[in-house]
Amino acid sequence: MSNIIKLSSGYDLVEYDELNSTMLTMKEMALAGCDLNKVVTAKRQVKGRGRHGRSWVSPEGNLYFSFLRKSNKNININIFAPVFIVTLSVAHSIITISKNKILPSIKWPNDLLVNKRKIAGILIENINISKNNDLLNIGIGINIISNPLNTIYPATNLKKENILTTSYELLDVFFKEYNKIDKIYIDDGIEKIFEMWNDLGHKIGDKISVKVGDKEIKGTFNGLSKEGALLIINEDGQQQSILAGDVFLL
Repeated sequence: MSNIIKLSSGYDLVEYDELNSTMLTMKEMALAGCDLNKVVTAKRQVKGRGRHGRSWVSPEGNLYFSFLRKSNKNININIFAPVFIVTLSVAHSIITISKNKILPSIKWPNDLLVNKRKIAGILIENINISKNNDLLNIGIGINIISNPLNTIYPATNLKKENILTTSYELLDVFFKEYNKIDKIYIDDGIEKIFEMWNDLGHKIGDKISVKVGDKEIKGTFNGLSKEGALLIINEDGQQQSILAGDVFLL
C-alpha cells in the first residue's frame, strides 16, 4: 500500500512502509511508463543495495528513495555528469539542512562523508525503455538517525552530528538543490560541475588507495579527467585514470 504526497519542489512522492528496494519499484514503474516527476521512498528496505552489489542496511528512520532522469547515453555530452550532479545535490542538501554547520566531503565518485565517516550513498543504474530511450534509475540512502556498524568504511548519521530533520524535509530540500545544480549544469556546463565537486572532493596531493577488482593502487590524487575519471599518481610516479573503483583515504 502506498501514499502519494506532493512535494513543494514539484515532485510526486510515492511512499511505502516497506519495499524490497526503492530502485526495484522505481524500475517497475519506469517500464510501465510513469512520469519523470515520480519519486519512490520507503520507510524500510528489505533488500536495499549499494555499489558493487553490497547490501544497504535500511532500518526505519533514515531516508531511502529513488527517482528517474533522462540518460545522456545517446547524446554527445558527458555521460558521467549525472553522477556528479546528484552527488553535489546530496552534499548541498546536507549543508542546507544543517544551516551550514556541516560541510560534507565527497569520496570519489559519489560517497558523502562527514568527519571522514560515510553519511550517504548513491547508486545509479541504466534502464532501457525502448530503442534510443534510456532512463537513469537513481537510488539514494541518507543516514538520518542511525548508521550501520562494522562496515568497510566507517559511517555516521545526521542525529549523531547534532542535526535533526525528517525524511520529508530532507527530500524536499534535496530536490530543490537538485533542480538548482542541474540548471547550473545546463547553463554553465560540466566544467562548472567539476569545479563545484572539487570544492568538496579530494585535494591534489591527498594520499589515497583505490581498489579496482582484486588490485589495489596506492598513490596521490591528481584531479579529475575531462570525463570525470579519478586521476592518481601511483607509487611508480605514473598517472593512471580510474573509471570505477573503491577509494580509501590514507
